[in-house]
This record gives sequence, C-alpha cells and structure tokens, in this order.
Amino acid sequence: MVWEKRKIQKGFTVIELAIVVVIISIGAAIAVPKFNGVITKIKFKSTGRNIVSTLRLARSSAIAMKAQFGVYFDVENKQYVYYKDIENLSSYSYDSGDSVINSVNLPVNLNFGYNCFNNNTVVFLPDGSASTSGSVDLYPTESSGYLMVDVLASTGRVKLYKQDYDYY
Repeated sequence: MVWEKRKIQKGFTVIELAIVVVIISIGAAIAVPKFNGVITKIKFKSTGRNIVSTLRLARSSAIAMKAQFGVYFDVENKQYVYYKDIENLSSYSYDSGDSVINSVNLPVNLNFGYNCFNNNTVVFLPDGSASTSGSVDLYPTESSGYLMVDVLASTGRVKLYKQDYDYY
C-alpha cells in the first residue's frame, strides 16, 4: 500500500460562515432596542446637566461682571435662553431689549414640566443670589420619571435632582 499524504485544507466552509453571520445578526437585533433606551437616558441626563451649567454660568457671570444675568425657560417653544438683563432691571424678567447670549432648544423627545419661577425666569444678582427660589422639571415624552432643576434664591445655589419612576 502506498500511503498518500492528503493536503489539509484550512478555513471555514460557507455554511459555517453563514451560521456565524445569522447568530451575530440575531444578537444585534436583540441589542439595538436596548442601546436606543440607553442613548435616550444619556441625552436626558445630559440636557439636565446642561441646564444646570447654564444657570451656574449665569450666576458666575453676574458675580464676575457685577451685572444681572438670567435664564428664561420658554415652555411653549421648548427652549431656554441665557441672557444679560439690561432692560427693566427691577422686574426680574426676560424682556425684548435684553442681550441674548445663548438660546438652546430641547431635544425633540424632552419637555419642560412644572415651572415655578416668576415669569419663567431666574435672574442672578451681582452678589450671587437669585431673584426667586424655584424649580423647573424636565421629562422625556416616551417614559416616566423626570429631572428637577432647583434654585435657592438666598445663595443662588443650583442643584439637579433625579425623580425616579422606573426611568433609571
């Protein structure tokens, strides 16, 4: 008998590759909806932190520049406006003559909820205090839970609270 050496073929068959592709596709199809939920939560928290940062920036600007700076929450148009208060200073409101520094629109899937600031506005004074104490809520349209941004008038302290209702 003559023994022949057979060539050993290396690699995968087409069937093996097809099975791997199907398994990966099924795993991806299951994971994609979960990633969308995670991305929504990240954007939600990020928007809350951005509002807090804007309020803190307004307070810092008021102290540094010895002028009044404010944030106006436009609930109907889903935006907030950071501005320098130069018109009608004693009213602590956002007026057409005030100098707008930045205007930010909320993402489509987020809304303002309860807002208890006078005239939907917080104005920070040169001593760091705020014109009013209060809070504004931010909530996603497709799930429960919300974030509350709170301002204390006497110190101008701004804080973000997470209100859990199966969202986090």
